[in-house]
Formats: sequence, structure tokens, C-alpha cells
Amino acid sequence: MMLIALIGFFMTTNLMAQPWVVGTKVMTFTDASRGNRQIETEVFYPADVAGYQVALGSPADKRFPVLVVGHGTEIGWNNYQYLWDKFVPKGFIVVIPKTEMSITPDVDAYALDLAYVAAAFEGMRWDNTSFFFKRLNGKTGVMGHGMGASAAVLACQYNTSIDALVTMGATSTTPDAVAAAALVTTPAVVFAGGEDCVAPDQMPLYNNLASDCKTYVMLNDASHCNFAQGAGTCTGSEVLCGGFPTSYQNTNHKTTYLVVSFLRYYLKSNAPALARFEWKLQRKANLSYIMNCNSMARVGGFNPTIEESEDMVITDLKLYPNPVLSGNQVNLSIPSEEETVATVMVTNMIGQTIMTEQLILDEDANQISLGVDRIKPGYYFVTIINGDGKLTRPLVIQ
Repeated sequence: MMLIALIGFFMTTNLMAQPWVVGTKVMTFTDASRGNRQIETEVFYPADVAGYQVALGSPADKRFPVLVVGHGTEIGWNNYQYLWDKFVPKGFIVVIPKTEMSITPDVDAYALDLAYVAAAFEGMRWDNTSFFFKRLNGKTGVMGHGMGASAAVLACQYNTSIDALVTMGATSTTPDAVAAAALVTTPAVVFAGGEDCVAPDQMPLYNNLASDCKTYVMLNDASHCNFAQGAGTCTGSEVLCGGFPTSYQNTNHKTTYLVVSFLRYYLKSNAPALARFEWKLQRKANLSYIMNCNSMARVGGFNPTIEESEDMVITDLKLYPNPVLSGNQVNLSIPSEEETVATVMVTNMIGQTIMTEQLILDEDANQISLGVDRIKPGYYFVTIINGDGKLTRPLVIQ
């Protein structure tokens, strides 16, 4: 009975440093310079408890960067949920202005909205009446899809304090985002889809960017609409132009998986993250890329044992078979969306370490076998440690 209680204690108390969950608010910004234009904006932020207008996540002195997202033509803001689901738990505030939702959006007005909202968040950093007072780190990125991608480029021209730019299938617009790119020095990633028949050629945009660090990524199996999430109107227009998009989940996952390291470098000052971004590009299947960076942080031959992030946390650990016969192997299943380094320890009932191994995990290689042939039958604990996070599960060897 005492053994069962002790196992329960370890399983419930050793789960630490969980990622943040998503808090939400709706904010309306007023741009007096444009006739008091109202910019209604959805805001998603790190929180300890999910919900509407809940408190920002702990600790109280943690400061977050802001990522302003531009939607595509006739694509709802909620079709980009995959972005805040990915980035908010990793310590980013994601905001989506909801203006210019019609079939004929004013792209220049939307670009000015993106630029204005980015500036407004910078102002809230030191505004003691703001919900975000002293909780922003002063870094802001813009990211957009289709029309919103072109607007994001224009926004960087209008607001030169923006720190990072990500475009996904930027469409042809007026004003011309490709021409404007020649005046944009913001570090940038340009995503293209190999199956995109709406905006198939992203190279002119990439080539025209004046950024001293820019990357072109061709996702071979992605269509234009795949950069959104189940966008019915977009999908219909793509079928008409000769495309037939495959499942959007793969593109959603691959896009965020890649770009989070780029954003960590430029919005969180995470030193190894730019090199890790290139390392991911080199390893990921079914894409091609061009990377042109003058940054000293781009390091060839990146060593994956260097930690990238303070907030990558492993959230589950399964052992099987359990019990396991002495002399056999126990399998560990450890979900991980990022390349990350973790330490696995086996300890006995009085806390003595029996064995230790260091592992490199990612979403393609997160199931490993642990040899227990040299461990005597008995009751043990298997602990996986990643940064400040730790998970423990009981193991019985017979």
C-alpha cells in the first residue's frame, strides 16, 4: 500500500514547467491619423489558465514578444488557429486584426492596420494602464498569408521597427508588395507552395527583399490554401485555378515547426535558434530552400546538443511493456514537436541513480528503447528531464 502511495506521489508532483495555455481578448485600436479608423483585433497570449481575459502567464516578470498576423482574402481570422496553438504555449503573443475581410480588401489600409497594431503594442509596453504593462519584451514580428502576406511586407515599410517578417503565399496586390520589398530590410522568411496555383511564384518577392538575412522555403506538396486551416472559400477558388489542395495539417505543422526557430532568434534573442532553423531546413523532407544571411549567428555544422529554447517542455512519457522482464528492453514514447535534448534517468526506490542517458528528440524520432538488461528485478522510477521540466513514471522489472 505504501508503494502505491509513493508511486502516486512521484507521478503527480514531478510534472513541472508545463507550457503556457491560451488566454484570449478582443481589443479595438483607434487610428486617429486615418479618421479614427477602428481596428478590431483578436489577441491570444500565454496564460496559466485558458480563458477569456484571464491573467497573463507566470512568472510575473516574464516578458513576451508580439506576432501580428495578417489573414488572406475572405479567410476568417479563426482559420489561423494553428498559429496561436503553436506559438502561444512557446511564449509568443499572437494578434490578428480582423479588418478588410471582404472579397475586395483594401490591401494598403490593411497594411497600415498591421503596422499600427504593431506600434500600439510597443506603446503598451510602458503604459501602466495597459493589460500588457511591463509584460512585453519590445520585439514584434509580422506574419501573413495571401493578401495578408503582401500587407505584412508593406507594413514593414510603414513601420521600420518591426523585427521579423514571415510571408506565406503572398498574392499580387496594389500597392505592389514585390516593389515595396526593395525598401524592406526586416529579416524575413518567404514560404511558397509547390502546388500553389493562386500565387505560384514567390521568388520575385524573395529576390527583391533588402533584408540582410532572408530565407526562401518551397514546401513541395503545399497548396495556397494549405497555409490556412480548413478555409472553404479559399479552397474553392484554388480548385477553379487547377489545384486541388491536399490535407492542410501537414503544411500547418511544417510551417510552424520550421519558423518558430527563426522567430525565437529575432523576437526572443535566442542565440542558437537561427542555426537550428537552418538545421531543420536541411533535415526536413519534401522541401527546398535558399538561405542568405550575413548574421554571425548562422553557424555551419550546428550541434543539436546545444539547447535552443528556455520554454521547450516535454509533456508526456509512456513506458511499455511495464512490467518488463529482466534482460529485455523497455520502450519510451516521448512526444516532442521540436528538436530538443533530454536526459533519461533510472533511479531506485531510495533515490540512487542506476543509469543515465542523453537523447536528442524530435517529432520524427521520439520513441526509443532503453536497455535494462543490467538492472536487477525490482521497483524503479524513469525520469526524463528537459530544461526546467521533469516527468517521472514508475517502472517494474521482473
